[in-house]
Amino acid sequence: MEQTPALNNREIDLIDLFSAIGRSLKKIFLSIIKIVAFLFLFGIQKAHFLALFLIGGLALGFTISYFIRPYYSSNMEAITNGISSSDMIGYINNLHELCLDNNRQSLAKELNMPDSIARKIKDIQAYYIVDVNMDDIGDYVDYYNRVDLTDTTQRRLINRINVEVKVYYNNVFQKVQEGLIQYMTKNPYLIALNSIRINELNELINQTIYEIQKLDSLQNTDYFQNSTTKGKLNQPSQMMILAEKEPTMYYENKFELLEKKHKLQRELLLTKSSFTVINDFNNQVVPDNPLYRYLIRYASWSLIVGYGMVLIFTFKNQIQHFVSNQVTS
Repeated sequence: MEQTPALNNREIDLIDLFSAIGRSLKKIFLSIIKIVAFLFLFGIQKAHFLALFLIGGLALGFTISYFIRPYYSSNMEAITNGISSSDMIGYINNLHELCLDNNRQSLAKELNMPDSIARKIKDIQAYYIVDVNMDDIGDYVDYYNRVDLTDTTQRRLINRINVEVKVYYNNVFQKVQEGLIQYMTKNPYLIALNSIRINELNELINQTIYEIQKLDSLQNTDYFQNSTTKGKLNQPSQMMILAEKEPTMYYENKFELLEKKHKLQRELLLTKSSFTVINDFNNQVVPDNPLYRYLIRYASWSLIVGYGMVLIFTFKNQIQHFVSNQVTS
């Protein structure tokens, strides 16, 4: 079949279009290479000026680091018993407010520690632990409170929290942890909630034990009844018409009750207080704000600012001419 002229023209237009796009992309790519090469060569030519800015940035970073105290941070993961993670986080973050206000006396009183130890604490703050894919396993800590609560694929764990502590001396983490545990277990409201939870667990355990005993008694009763019935049926010249009884699998029910009892007893044994620590604080050796971070940060910013200033100063006439042309036009 012969192609129509309109179809041929359409194919030619597409070829021209793709060719134009290819040429434009090539020009853009070459322009980027030229700009990068120019900036690199310009930086080499003005290296002596940039070195001055680099030295100034390093000096600024060293000075700032000298006046800012180094601090160490560590995290503790814990289970909240009888209270939601939201309530516990709000309660712990009262200490965060005291740290922000630099109220070390009140902080020492709340944590039941000397003022000298409280002054070594930079901050205390609690965060939510987020579960992704709804598998009841914490996947990450929401340090910036950015979790989307409308997202059905993730949620906040209702009984686990993360507590971050920042201190100026890395040998006080253990004392801070002891003070935190006392702080979180002395609140009357938390004590009452935990007492209610423990009473409920004891009631469930006792009821489960009672159900197991009833099941054993029922099993024994059925056993002796079956034995007596079989003895009567074996006697000569005696006929009994009995409805055949479905055999009961007692051991399955008993195993389920035993498993439930063991689970409740394990929970009662491991979570006696309103706050159970899973992962302790660990003593950090390297501070969170070491000297090299300040040097890298301020040296980088100084180089960027210096490069821009040298570039503007070198081509200031061309820039003024370009700006004047734009204004007059």
